[in-house]
Amino acid sequence: MINLAELVNTDPFLLFFGSFYLVIGLSVFFAADAWKEFIALFVKNDAISLIMGILTLPIALFIVVFYNYWGDLASSILMVMGYITLFKSVALLLRPSFFQGFLNKGVTERYLWLDGLSGIILGGAMLVL
Repeated sequence: MINLAELVNTDPFLLFFGSFYLVIGLSVFFAADAWKEFIALFVKNDAISLIMGILTLPIALFIVVFYNYWGDLASSILMVMGYITLFKSVALLLRPSFFQGFLNKGVTERYLWLDGLSGIILGGAMLVL
């Protein structure tokens, strides 16, 4: 019989961020209208970009500075996400209008399901790989 406890990572960073990405991914499917409303606010208000940059920068720095482990696939996924988030948060703080212009094209709303699916896959991978 398969023991579920043996399938889940024991690394606290991977448990935390895997759960985080999994819940966010599921949220995109179960609260799609709220996410679309949030994206619309994001497009209309540069201040939202600054807030998102301020909120995501410490998380990204925490991953990059304190975790910085590339030893297995799940850790490598977390590190890649940490660096992507770091670059994104810096861009949100330095060039907020860049994201407004991109989001204003409607691409994100059209492919919001892909964001949800990637969150579920990445979160699941961090939890079990």
